[in-house]
Amino acid sequence: MNTSRITFIALICGLALAACGGGGGGEGNSQRSAGTGNLTLGITDAPVDGAKEVWITIDEILLKRSGSNEKRIALSGPDVDPVDGTLEVNLLALSGGVVKQLFTSESVTSGDYQWVRFSLVENSARIVWEDNSEDPLELPANKNELKTSGGFSVGSGDSVAYVMDWDLRKSIVERNSGYLLKPVIHIKRDDEFAHVTGSVNDSLYNTCDADDVPMVYVFNGTDVTPKDMSNVVFPTMSAPVSPDPNQSFYIGPVDADNYTLAFVCNGQDDNPEVDDNIVFPAEGTINVTLQVGQNTAIVIP
Repeated sequence: MNTSRITFIALICGLALAACGGGGGGEGNSQRSAGTGNLTLGITDAPVDGAKEVWITIDEILLKRSGSNEKRIALSGPDVDPVDGTLEVNLLALSGGVVKQLFTSESVTSGDYQWVRFSLVENSARIVWEDNSEDPLELPANKNELKTSGGFSVGSGDSVAYVMDWDLRKSIVERNSGYLLKPVIHIKRDDEFAHVTGSVNDSLYNTCDADDVPMVYVFNGTDVTPKDMSNVVFPTMSAPVSPDPNQSFYIGPVDADNYTLAFVCNGQDDNPEVDDNIVFPAEGTINVTLQVGQNTAIVIP
């Protein structure tokens, strides 16, 4: 079987997996011809309002290629537990491009992959709030796993990189029984997305109350009327505004395209499962065009 080199890098707020070379088992026969290629895959996320830590413990990674069985990959990064081979990760501690290596030197077959699945240690998912109280996080179908909603491709002879964009604001949902961690994870090719490093003008930021959590929402297209996360006009992503002197925020990765950015003070009131009363001031909404591979600097007036 022909193989491809794979490197997994998680920028989760970044989990990173790296891989090149041979090894790795558990993959069945392909229904299409396969060559070799290189892959880099990463994760990035958005913070959760009111949460101080969000923990998961990863046991292994599984890749599903079209026409084959899942390929199991053991963790081997420097932060992996040397005794049981697991990796405990606080997703909120990895923001700003911090990277954790998950594995190295893993060979895969080129082709189309349908998903990436994280196998988790039982009862390891939990959320820690700012008052240091904790709640367990339920997982979909009560399975100890989280799976991406989309796939990726590794071409024969290619050297490509992907980032798994994990939006925790949309992933953590309050239910009657507690809190659910949904895998709102999207895969983007590393050389086809853009970033924004922005700031919010003092006059706009100072309209917020002391207990507000200011956010910047991102909507596909220009002149979009911004709505909350439960609306039909669903934001592509959202980013918190830091209380630093520049009131800065970071958006990425997003596809190169035209977007509407909208500032809101009371982002903490936006429940993704409910239509909330979120007020977007007109002066805090701007259009922006993002280019592939560029980190665009903007100011919301």
